[in-house]
Amino acid sequence: MSDTLYLVLDQGGQASRALVFNDYGESLAQARVEQKTDIDTTAPDPKLIVDALRRAVTCALQQLSASQRKLPMRAALVSQRSACLCWDRITGQPLTPVISWQDNSGQSIIDQLYHHFKEIQRISGLVPNGHSPASKWSYLLNSNALIEAQRHYQMACGPLASFLIFHLCREHPFLIDRVNASRTMLYSLEARNWSNPLCALFDVPPEYLPDIRPSHYRYGTLEIAGSRIPLKLVCGDQPAALFSNGWPNPSMLSVNMGTGAFVQMPLLVEAQERPRTRLLISPAYSDLNDELLVLEGTINGAATALNLTSLPLGLNYQNSDAWRQRYQPLPLFVNGVGGLGSPDWCPLESGWQGVPPFDAKSKVLAVAESILFLIQRNINAMRDVGSFPGSINLSGGLSQLDWMAQGLANLSGLNVHRMNNPESSARGAAWLLSRSRNWRQSEETVFTPAAASALNARYQSWTQLLHAALIISGARR
Repeated sequence: MSDTLYLVLDQGGQASRALVFNDYGESLAQARVEQKTDIDTTAPDPKLIVDALRRAVTCALQQLSASQRKLPMRAALVSQRSACLCWDRITGQPLTPVISWQDNSGQSIIDQLYHHFKEIQRISGLVPNGHSPASKWSYLLNSNALIEAQRHYQMACGPLASFLIFHLCREHPFLIDRVNASRTMLYSLEARNWSNPLCALFDVPPEYLPDIRPSHYRYGTLEIAGSRIPLKLVCGDQPAALFSNGWPNPSMLSVNMGTGAFVQMPLLVEAQERPRTRLLISPAYSDLNDELLVLEGTINGAATALNLTSLPLGLNYQNSDAWRQRYQPLPLFVNGVGGLGSPDWCPLESGWQGVPPFDAKSKVLAVAESILFLIQRNINAMRDVGSFPGSINLSGGLSQLDWMAQGLANLSGLNVHRMNNPESSARGAAWLLSRSRNWRQSEETVFTPAAASALNARYQSWTQLLHAALIISGARR
């Protein structure tokens, strides 16, 4: 039996979860408390998220046997990277709600900094966009409410993970890891610290920001359910998913399809040698000695877009193949839900092309197909800068739909290895804690490319439709 257990706290857009793994990658306990932070819900009191995580941890620990509870335990925290807020760093009292990563309220700030785009990308590795916490904090700190608050409180601006670290650890540290820090657009990839020029540009005082540490670091001590557990790892949820089966293969592309969809591939260069691209470049993991950079594409409208159609999409979408045979031809959907992400980075109104009226089921299928098209657009952008994946590692709730996994294989021309265990982020965080040689690979299903002339023709038509929409919107290309 493993002599160490690994507790992972996973704060996602739909729920607060806690999972316990052993050195073999086996999940021994897990608990979930519904606590949404998505853009389509009322922003929650940040303390409710802390309480939800505590309840999830308590429930998970209670599931362990008496002998398991005696084993040493280490903890990790993973969360959405661009979710952020402001609070009083002395009392921990929230001064704003949690602002979702999907919130685009900072776009007006980004628009004002157009002439600084090259400088921002050169320093941070990020293409300027309104989803970044820097733009949201800049907007908030210049609002009447927070101008007054800054006179009475010791202001803290941080990613959601930093707020959770402060409240969950008995030492109340004001810290954040490099992975979450890099998503703020105030981080210097080369210096591995806050960038004074970027802080000045966005008018966010550096003293408001948490101290930065590597992903693997002793952040503090969780004191929950009568247990004291060292918090030894903090990371973003999408980067953590890269490590679910160990250190990522440099030739394998990782696609995670959840609330949003994320396309990641290891970038085997130093920060100062990174390519010029409309994709993101950011750290996926760091310790005291090493750092892994990734090239990343983002699709904002994945499950979020499906939830906005007239039929809900469950994870067990059993009738989808039958629907695809019956509801033809499908309309084409320009998916601008949440704003168009990489490589275009602009607000865009969603739209349909086809002969109405559209059946509700055909609309759901067309939205799902648009997610595949946006993923393929990002794969093409990676190839344009010399990253040529040999295969795809697919995870996330939407990946469990066979026809979507097969569609991705057909469209990309690559073998798709779908993880049958959907807990890729939590597994990845547990592996980074353990680095165990006994770690067992997650079972997977492999989808091989098949001839798909109709799908490729629809992708070309959809691309032309997207380009036309970008021109009409006046988006910068």
